[in-house]
Amino acid sequence: MSQQRLYLVDGESPQSERRRRQRQQQSNCCSCVLVIVSLLIALIALRSPLTRWWRERQDVASRSGPAAMFPLSLQTDAPSYYRYELVRIDLHVVDPGGKPIRVAESPSIVVRRDDEVVVTIAGVRKLVPKYDPEQGIYQCYWPVPWRAKPGRYVAEAKMELENVGDWPWEVPPTGAKGDEEDSSPPTEGSGYCVAQAEFSIKSRPPPQLPAGLCAVTWEADFPQGFVRRPDGSRGDWQAMLDWAEFMGADCLWYRGAVTATFRGALSFQQPFATHNLKAIPRLANAAHRRGLKFGVWASAYATYPHHTNKDKPGYDYAQDISRSTGKVSAVDFISLLDPVRREHLTDFFKQMQKMDNVDFIGVDYLRSDRGGYEMTDLFTSQMPVELPAGWEQWGQKRRWKYVATKVEKQWQTDADFYEQWNWWRAHRTAQIVSQIISEGHITKPVWIFSLGWMHGTQHGQDPVMLTDAGAALIAPMLYQVHSQPHFDAMVRSWEEYMDTGVANVAAGDEVDDHWHQRSRRPAAPELLYERMMTAHHQFIPHGQTMGAFWHDISRAAVRGKLGPYPGREWALAGAAAFSEVRKSWQVYPLRVEIKAAESAAIGSSWAARVIIENLSQADINDIEISVQKTPYVSSTGQPTKTVPKLGAGERIEVPMWVKIDQASAQRANRFMVAVRINWPEGDYGEQFRNDLPRTIVVMQYVQGT
Repeated sequence: MSQQRLYLVDGESPQSERRRRQRQQQSNCCSCVLVIVSLLIALIALRSPLTRWWRERQDVASRSGPAAMFPLSLQTDAPSYYRYELVRIDLHVVDPGGKPIRVAESPSIVVRRDDEVVVTIAGVRKLVPKYDPEQGIYQCYWPVPWRAKPGRYVAEAKMELENVGDWPWEVPPTGAKGDEEDSSPPTEGSGYCVAQAEFSIKSRPPPQLPAGLCAVTWEADFPQGFVRRPDGSRGDWQAMLDWAEFMGADCLWYRGAVTATFRGALSFQQPFATHNLKAIPRLANAAHRRGLKFGVWASAYATYPHHTNKDKPGYDYAQDISRSTGKVSAVDFISLLDPVRREHLTDFFKQMQKMDNVDFIGVDYLRSDRGGYEMTDLFTSQMPVELPAGWEQWGQKRRWKYVATKVEKQWQTDADFYEQWNWWRAHRTAQIVSQIISEGHITKPVWIFSLGWMHGTQHGQDPVMLTDAGAALIAPMLYQVHSQPHFDAMVRSWEEYMDTGVANVAAGDEVDDHWHQRSRRPAAPELLYERMMTAHHQFIPHGQTMGAFWHDISRAAVRGKLGPYPGREWALAGAAAFSEVRKSWQVYPLRVEIKAAESAAIGSSWAARVIIENLSQADINDIEISVQKTPYVSSTGQPTKTVPKLGAGERIEVPMWVKIDQASAQRANRFMVAVRINWPEGDYGEQFRNDLPRTIVVMQYVQGT
């Protein structure tokens, strides 16, 4: 819907002036004859202005169409937009004859909501459209603000007119006394005209997913050699399912599509390594046989090996430019502008959609990495960035170098430019997700691995945009953290940005001693647990994340930076995090806690108290409690105990006796005490999830003295 208005700067509106004169000339009549005579006189007096008004209307109608009725018209390219989209605004300026013209000073455009000007990305309040001589129109784009409120918005353009008399005024012939000036507007004076166009911003609510979803991942190639089981014994590829069961996960996520040439050259006909693709049906079937859900993800825009694109498909690879020499080079990430890569990803999604035993489809590396400056011209043409004079005449390398300098060197001193760059990339990645889901007719839940800094936006990922694009679950990665303050800053950025009901979030941490700062107090696996719990409870203000993930089995079972902690210990820390997530959602009929002394003498026995509460309205029988094997900790009493019956609402405390066997300077004498609780299948109430593994792990680290 568009609207136009014209305002006078000199003088009074003809309609308001006419009404003022009418009020001044009102009189009371006391004779019917006088009333009739007055009406006759008025009709005679109005004959001339009525005739002239009719002729003017006929003259207006004979002009070159509606454009000649008003100098300004405004329209958007769609009636509604999701929050990842750019609102394109077209502005037409014409002369009284209807011919498109370019004015000396571009009209300004603002966007209003509830009559207030909306401030968008980088504090932009006003847009200055650019003239396109080929189309004969002014055009600009309005980036929808981060997490914009859905509803009605109005784009408004304003332009000054030198002479309002050049334009027809649609004023009806009213007024008494036959004053001809009352039936037509003044033909001189300056003014300004305003055109408006309405549009709406809409949101896509996140789909309903079961709370307490906990996934373990496998990122390496499908294994050909042995894979250690959680108990340290050797197994084959099916050991990944052993790890998932050991941790109480309800889903296994597997990297199935990756452009990696370690096993041979790839092409447009075969863009993904076949070794991983062939394993998907076998792994999916095995997961379902064990009661696990199964998800497959694609490494979207990253390719391997790094630093070379030899033997890879002939994609348009992202471009980097040296800020010192101006040398342009391709990086190992595919450009976000490459349509062929999006087609290949869509084809992969279609294949996963057809597989019965694939429950989730995901993507990683849905972003640009180093470089990406081949997007410079599109970015600067669509975003309201301030550019140097003569920008259009600059050469390509100079333009790329300018943007690279702004993004990489001046990202703090010119935070507005940097924010616009990040918004535009987030818009682009969400657009890709939307196209893949739409073109692939994908109905299975889609999850996105996202980086955590600045809730993902620092790398062109936004949880709100991705949800609007159709993503069912956002999986922020808590890893590659350089310090604890760095992690704390990440948490604050999510806490300040998110809210309940905005997106489904399941954050996860990585099995890696290095990225936990080789921490010993707390122990690195202990820190993994704490970070997962912090994200779960603090990423969503007034709420909590719906699930969690643990990354990844291959790092614990094959090759990883484990530090002095075996993969089993990392897994138990992840299992305890999963149990805590489900405890907060109350999806289990049992609530379990462990309480032990913060420190204990090495070699002495002491009791870790396990507190179990029955939340259901039914008896729970044969609850099994077992001390888990962890380094330097052993059971000194019964390693496994059974609670024959725990009545509805009852609570019990069970002591499990353990000791720290010996000191370990390598671990700074910090040791994990872990206990597992299992219970039989049963009908404990509809509020509890019967499809989850019936296992809870609780753990506590104790300082040996």
